[in-house]
Amino acid sequence: MKFIVLGKYTKQGTDGWLDNPDEDRRTMLSGLSQKIGGKLLDLSYTRGIYDVVATVEAPSANTMTSLKLAMMKTGAIAELTILEDVDLNSIAKAGAKMIGLYKAPGN
Repeated sequence: MKFIVLGKYTKQGTDGWLDNPDEDRRTMLSGLSQKIGGKLLDLSYTRGIYDVVATVEAPSANTMTSLKLAMMKTGAIAELTILEDVDLNSIAKAGAKMIGLYKAPGN
């Protein structure tokens, strides 16, 4: 499964960058992805609402949620939003077959 991860660092996290600006975070995150049975596909650092955007393959949403908890426990991450990549055409086809199944109250 493919996931897009949006992250914000805490002051502690940015302090870590400033203390060691040459640290290779891409290599660390790539190794971390492999340890959870996945793969780091892309990593970008951004200006704006999020500090980092990563695209990751992982075995499941549960794996990514567990990783989120472990990463946030370090205190370096303020927010980690995990978005699951989906096949919208397939979802729309399934949804089209369900039209009319739900009846609103009073109908």
